[in-house]
Amino acid sequence: MQFGRLRFVLILALLASNLLVGVLSLLFLRSMEQRYAQLFDRSVPLINNLRTLTRELSGVQRLARRISDPKNETAWAPLLQQMDDASNSAKTHAIEISVMESLKDSRHVATMARFGREYDEKVDQFLALAHAGKIPESNQFNVDVLRLAYDRYMDAVDDAANYVEREGIDLRARYAQDSRLFGGFLLAAAGWPLLAAAGLVVVMALLVIGLFAAVFFPRLFTSKQPVA
Repeated sequence: MQFGRLRFVLILALLASNLLVGVLSLLFLRSMEQRYAQLFDRSVPLINNLRTLTRELSGVQRLARRISDPKNETAWAPLLQQMDDASNSAKTHAIEISVMESLKDSRHVATMARFGREYDEKVDQFLALAHAGKIPESNQFNVDVLRLAYDRYMDAVDDAANYVEREGIDLRARYAQDSRLFGGFLLAAAGWPLLAAAGLVVVMALLVIGLFAAVFFPRLFTSKQPVA
């Protein structure tokens, strides 16, 4: 009767542990799904915007080179509006990037904003020279001033992109570590019957060894009588 009750209790414990493991696994998987979704929402749109900003700034600089090229003097006038539009689009994207979640609390926002303002000012100065028909002057300004401001701005954008990439890699590594720890916990929780059986075997082995020792080596268990 007692063995039957013990077996019933063990079966109930096994069912309860399996149910607990299943529920915990489901909750953990949902949590990981949400965390990866948040990582995706934080990183991917920002990376795309940074790439768009890089492409637009490169377009502005290419237009500046074409406008200020003395050999292209007859065709520079229609390009001025294109360069102005591209510069305004880059400004809009830079503002959108500055308020995105992954960057708004980092030092990269201030750095990009500083070099972005500097580059925008140089672009306006370049366009003023080009509108005035001062092509040689605008060409020299592009070589000596605008290009350097562009390089500084692009370095700031690259630093921001590298920061976002490193942050994503660190978060993925942290999530992977959490998964490994939780997997170990689930393995221990799911394998408790084996652990209990192994513990029972060890206890039985110790009892058998003790019994054999008591039978074949009784002197080990007898205390010495004091001498009168």
